[in-house]
Amino acid sequence: MSFLSNLFGGTFESNAMDGDDLVSQKAWGEARLAYERALGKARDARPRDVEEVREKLKACRLELARIRIEEADELAAQGYVEEAREILADIPAICDDESIREEAGEHRSRYDADEARRLASEGEDMTEEDLLAVIAGTWTEAQAEEYASLPDSFREAILLGHDEKHERAAEIMKEVLGLEEPDVEPRYAYFELGKELAQAGMSEESMEMIDQFLTITQDDEEAVEMRMAAVTVKGSLLLDLNRVEEADEVLVAATKEIPGHHAPFLNLGVFLRNRGEMERSLAALEKAVELMGQMHPDFRVIREIGFTYLAMDRKDEAEQNLFAVVEHQASQGNHDQLDPEASVALARLYEEKNEIEKAADIFRHLAVGHDTRNHFTYNLESARLLSSLSVNPQLADRYLARARELASNDSEQMLVASIAGDEGVDS
Repeated sequence: MSFLSNLFGGTFESNAMDGDDLVSQKAWGEARLAYERALGKARDARPRDVEEVREKLKACRLELARIRIEEADELAAQGYVEEAREILADIPAICDDESIREEAGEHRSRYDADEARRLASEGEDMTEEDLLAVIAGTWTEAQAEEYASLPDSFREAILLGHDEKHERAAEIMKEVLGLEEPDVEPRYAYFELGKELAQAGMSEESMEMIDQFLTITQDDEEAVEMRMAAVTVKGSLLLDLNRVEEADEVLVAATKEIPGHHAPFLNLGVFLRNRGEMERSLAALEKAVELMGQMHPDFRVIREIGFTYLAMDRKDEAEQNLFAVVEHQASQGNHDQLDPEASVALARLYEEKNEIEKAADIFRHLAVGHDTRNHFTYNLESARLLSSLSVNPQLADRYLARARELASNDSEQMLVASIAGDEGVDS
């Protein structure tokens, strides 16, 4: 009978019987088709029989939906979360039962919560050895050689500093530098100690270490970049000590000490902006642009010009420069390494202009990026902006679920609830 039914369409009764046989074999997909064919031939059938087939068809669709949810769970467990989401998105087309749709939504929220936890913990899973390798990637060759010659405790102190345990890091570095016969005469280690002391709030001691480093490396061409960084730290320390004029003099002197190099003007421009001297800041940064040339632009300069324009309320110019920074990083394939500060500032400018989709795109990239400490905010902002668009509520739900999972206190939970309630996103 099944063969003839499939071939010629059969009758209401024959298709209904085929459906029953297929259900007994748990062939839910084929049974659904048989019941659908039966309903297509139900003109002369008794209403009671038609209603019974409709219920059987509904049960088949429910079973198919549950099977698809199980398949989605398996894919998600294997790390194929996007494919799992696609399966769940098809559930309403398979079965319009409200309970199964809610079940699919719960599974989707679980995937989003699991993914939020995974992304937020990626940076925490790094071993100390891996972390030190990442930090060492920022050192010059001379730095790396010097630090390798020092006791292991010095490198352990660097890791402590990265973990924001600056006072303890400084104590260990002092002990290392107090050794009577080091294998290599320390130079850069004094700068490292100066930075840790500065972070620990010991400005006077920090200044001594910075000055010692600058004195030791005065004629060292290899140390030019590090000297400029040290001068920047010194300027900040002088500001902390309210020695504003001295800070200005130090940074201006650096622009003359290393002629032809743009970095001192970059440092001076940032310092002047922080002091509120916007015109001088812009002039210094424009000089940095002139010196760095166009072949290999330093996007740090473009970034700071953007922030200076923003501080001057020249928003169009700020947007142009901040966009250039973000676009450059994205063009390098570094979507997960976008500069958070520049990206957030650009997103706010887009939102002010009601370019909501652009703003949401930026927060969505940040929500999966390296700045894991702020993943809650990035997911929350993604949800808020996407909700306001009312174009893709499921996508908004996804980011809201991630934010809910990452909320770490009552205040953050209230922010999630406000978006879920006020913006129309399902909670």
